[in-house]
Amino acid sequence: MGIKSLLGHKPLLILSVLLTILLTWGSLARFVYPVKIQVEGSDKYAHFIAYFTVTVAWTLYLFFSEKLNKGLRQSLIISSVASVLYGILMEVLQSLLTTYRSSDWYDVVANTCGTIFAVFIFVVLKRQVIRIKQNNQKIR
Repeated sequence: MGIKSLLGHKPLLILSVLLTILLTWGSLARFVYPVKIQVEGSDKYAHFIAYFTVTVAWTLYLFFSEKLNKGLRQSLIISSVASVLYGILMEVLQSLLTTYRSSDWYDVVANTCGTIFAVFIFVVLKRQVIRIKQNNQKIR
């Protein structure tokens, strides 16, 4: 299966790739703040939201891609396992590749919670998401 056949839903793929790149940059970049304001645990919210968003984007791409032809359950499993593993990888890379960042296993917990919440949302909205895909297929 070539790359051209995977581009059935280009906007979803582009969004997913861009979000993953942004997540990677945000995980490994050095940030300089002109004024340092500390809010206890605020970065955990950012981790939760980032991994929720990435999991949703990849699930939508996998599910709606006509070429991949994945069911919702399979799409959720692939995207959620990949997101959790990617979150662990980013934490390991922070300690291995940077001197200005450190691993925090609570970040992994926040990442995983964001991913689990995305799965929960898809389970709750399962019928609606499947209906949207079926309506899309009828139009074509």
